[in-house]
Amino acid sequence: MNSKLFTLIALTILLILAGFTYFYKLDQFPNGVYVDEATVGYNSLSILNTGKDEYGKSYPVAFRFFGAYTPPLSVYLLLPFIKFLGLNAISIRLLSGIATMVGVLVVYLFVKNMPIFGKYTALLASMLFAFSPWVLFNARLGYEVTVGYVLFAVGSLLIWNKLKTDTLSLPGLLILSISTYAAHTERYLVPIFLSVIFVLNRKTLLTKTKKRFLLLTLLVVSLTQIPNFFLLTTNAFWVKNIAAENANIFQVINDFISQILTYYSPKELYGISSDINLQHTMPALSLFYPWMVVPYLLGLYKLYWLKKTPAGKFLIVMFLTAAIPGALSGHFISVQRILPIIVPNILITVLGLELLIKRLGKLVFIPVLVALIIFSVVLLWRSYFVFLPGERAMWWNHGYEEIAQIANQNPGTKYLVDNTREGAIYMQFLFHLKYPPVNFQKNFDEEYVTSYYTNPPYTGNYEINNIQVRPVIWEKDIFVDQVLVGDELLLSPDQAKEHFLDKVIEVKDATGKVLLLGYKTNPERKIEDNKRKLRNLSQ
Repeated sequence: MNSKLFTLIALTILLILAGFTYFYKLDQFPNGVYVDEATVGYNSLSILNTGKDEYGKSYPVAFRFFGAYTPPLSVYLLLPFIKFLGLNAISIRLLSGIATMVGVLVVYLFVKNMPIFGKYTALLASMLFAFSPWVLFNARLGYEVTVGYVLFAVGSLLIWNKLKTDTLSLPGLLILSISTYAAHTERYLVPIFLSVIFVLNRKTLLTKTKKRFLLLTLLVVSLTQIPNFFLLTTNAFWVKNIAAENANIFQVINDFISQILTYYSPKELYGISSDINLQHTMPALSLFYPWMVVPYLLGLYKLYWLKKTPAGKFLIVMFLTAAIPGALSGHFISVQRILPIIVPNILITVLGLELLIKRLGKLVFIPVLVALIIFSVVLLWRSYFVFLPGERAMWWNHGYEEIAQIANQNPGTKYLVDNTREGAIYMQFLFHLKYPPVNFQKNFDEEYVTSYYTNPPYTGNYEINNIQVRPVIWEKDIFVDQVLVGDELLLSPDQAKEHFLDKVIEVKDATGKVLLLGYKTNPERKIEDNKRKLRNLSQ
């Protein structure tokens, strides 16, 4: 069979398998729509229907989510999905899966176009990327970070392809520029990455690139950055940045060094992650498969000896700059902020695998590698499609859709949903009820919209149809005829007994753990009980 035809068939099969894994029961795994996903989707619906976001701001260049700001690209890219599929878990997650499939091709092309790799490892690299736990996990989420890191990889690939001829790629620079509107990480990473690339290649770029082309490139890229230039003096730009949050330069440096060492450590990538947010990882599985740590370390060793080659130098820059924005973004480890490290990590791992194949021989190592990959896919399926629905349902706001449906079916009943531990939970009801954005925008006056980018006051307390979202005030709310909704910590059996509450709602996860409860108040009995207590005291 012709090698090109074989490659085409193999890539097609790989993409089909990857697509199946990324889109299989997309609305059920994760089994809930997290508020961050819901916010991106609802604001896209709001823009689609009204031309304004949830607060009433017309076509923002940075969206205000829960008192912070997020780059706008994903909200706008979701418009056609929501237009044709409606607002649901599938429509807001499809974009990430499609972007990740593009990433599979990008990894393939990186290996094919970098002379430091062998002839037959491009497909292996694409397969490792497609089915790595970290990649699959983010491919199935409605987050802007997935689009961001894939766009960065596409732009980097185009930059490399032109850099081989000592020139700049205008399309590559444009895509990198656009990626700064996808996620906070790329906003900081792109200028750092391009600055290092330019400094390392300044002699050849300045001597072999025509001045007219350089000026044109600078002009075009600058034009695409006008919205970011506009935001530079506002709170909307300087978020998730420890330098902006901490005036102590020594603390900033200490946090940065500590986080960089953590993000690049084998323990973080192949062992137990330091990210305490269980909504960022899978149960019982690392970011990458543990067995990949050996080729990863060997790949780093090989890359060190390739550091003077153009490809080796470029890969080192991709790898070492990828975690810098994440290390500058806050005091806590968040693996969602270092997704650009995935592609160079896979490439480095492939370098190590090539070294193992060369040393051990194909007849010995290839069967072992195939067995490892098959075993890894089994672990991946078990972790994501078996363990995650039961162990992580709470972290994905599972249960609020059911509460929304119950409230919608009982319009004559008032529901008070406690948001003490989840301040942004109002978005669950906007999303699941598809609450008309024009109605929600009435909560905000013109002054709020005018001060949109200067961090106006935030509150998560709203009334949506017959649902009120705010903290429960026990001194008052038990005397109102309504259903109190919250977790077991809020609505304990002792509280129910003391206040004459009747349980009418119980939402459980796949393991039977109670996530949310709803208790009907009994104001008349409570008032009568209070009167009885007062009479006893007076006697």
